[in-house]
Amino acid sequence: MITHYGLFWSERDVFWGRGNAKGQLLGREKTRLGRQGAPTKQERDNAKCYRGWVGLYCLYGEGELIYVGEAGLDTRSTIYGRLVQHRKGAMADRWDSFSWFGRETTNGRCETLTALRQLEAITIAAINPGFNRQNGTFSGATQVFQVPHERSEGDVETKLARLSAQLEEMQSLLEA
Repeated sequence: MITHYGLFWSERDVFWGRGNAKGQLLGREKTRLGRQGAPTKQERDNAKCYRGWVGLYCLYGEGELIYVGEAGLDTRSTIYGRLVQHRKGAMADRWDSFSWFGRETTNGRCETLTALRQLEAITIAAINPGFNRQNGTFSGATQVFQVPHERSEGDVETKLARLSAQLEEMQSLLEA
């Protein structure tokens, strides 16, 4: 049912599209960037786009869960498409991060027990209730860590990291 998931991704680190350029949800499987801010060219080249995935998603405003939705159940929507919709209308400017739990668009089936375990894990990860002692089990799923898109607006940490990288590049040019 769920093969990949991303937790607490920044809305500002997504490239939502501009002109003829399509938006992208970029992530790296299993490996965090190891720091905040802009990824290196190699890290960005190794990123995967999760734009066409279906599943569940959660919206957070200032760290609080404000909305849970689904994409792809009896519809042709994707997680990315639903997020784009929530950037407009009643939800616009109310959320700043999101988590997602999904799979590529396929007609696969999963066993009931696995599905129940994964739904429990999703609920615990999304709500983060204080009394749960374990994180739940994403049996066979791979965690995906966000890679800020080079054309995204970026949050404060991303902007500072980009400026720092530019300063380092200028300094190395001056020393050469």
